Amino acid sequence: MARGDEELLERRADEAAPLGSVFKLFVLLATAEAVRSSELAWNDTLVLTDADRSLPSGRLQDQPTGTEVSVRDAAQEMIAISDNTATDLLIRRLGRERIEAAFASVGGEGNTPWLTTKDFFTLGWGDSAVFAQWSDADDAGRRRILESLDTAPLSVDAASVTSPAWNSGVDWFATPATVAAAHRALLDTGDETVRAILSKNPGIGADLDRALLPYLGFKGGSAPGVLAASWSGETVEGERVTVVIQLRGDDPAAITGAQRDVFGLGADALRLAAEGPGQR
Repeated sequence: MARGDEELLERRADEAAPLGSVFKLFVLLATAEAVRSSELAWNDTLVLTDADRSLPSGRLQDQPTGTEVSVRDAAQEMIAISDNTATDLLIRRLGRERIEAAFASVGGEGNTPWLTTKDFFTLGWGDSAVFAQWSDADDAGRRRILESLDTAPLSVDAASVTSPAWNSGVDWFATPATVAAAHRALLDTGDETVRAILSKNPGIGADLDRALLPYLGFKGGSAPGVLAASWSGETVEGERVTVVIQLRGDDPAAITGAQRDVFGLGADALRLAAEGPGQR
C-alpha cells in the first residue's frame, strides 16, 4: 500500500506470487507502448480464429469465427471483464517477446516464455505429457512447445479446471512491488484510452467513498488456489495511491472463501492511503 512515493504498509512486497489475470496489466502496458511507438493503433482490427478461443472468463470465445474486434475493445474487455480470448488476440498481435519486455521494464523477472491463457489452461489441466515436456524443456524448447499449441484449438474443458496449477509453476508470477510498478507505468503513459480502460471496472463498490479517489483503476485475478487484486487511484489533489493484495494456497475453497475479506481489506487500504495523515 502506497501513497505517492511513501510506502505506507508492506508485507512480502518483494516475494513473487501467482497473479491469475492480474498478468493482463502487463499485456495492457505492452499494448500501450506499441501504440505510443506507432507500431499499433487503438482502432486496428483483430480477427478471431478457432485457435484463439480460450475458456471464460469473457464472452469473445462464444463469438463466430472471423469476428472482428478493435485493439481498444479487446483491451477493454481484457481488463474490465477479464476476457481471456481477447487477451490472447492481443498477445498474438503483439508477440510474446513484447509482453516479456514490458514486464521486465517495470522490474519483473521470469515468466519466459510468456503464456497465453490458452497455454495456461493446456499446461495446467490438459495432456499431462505436454506438461512433462514443458517441465523438462529449456527456454527455446518451451517456445517451440507453445508454437505448436498456438495452431491447435484448446482441448481443455472448463469443468476440469479445479485443482491448483500454480504450485507446479503454471501461472504468471510477480511481486506486489512489480504489480504496483505496472499500475504506475500505465498511468505514466498519459494515454486517456489507457486510463479509461483501467478504470472501467474499479473492483470496489459501496465499500469505498469514491469522493476520496475520483479516479480508480483496478485489475483482479483468480485461478484455483490463487486470488489477487490490485488498484491504482488518484486523490482529489492528484496524488497516486496503489494497493496490491496476493493470496495463494493449496486449498482452492479456502482461497475463494477469502474473497470478501480481500476486497474489504482493499477498500480499507484504499481509504487509509487516500486520507491525509491527519485524517487517519
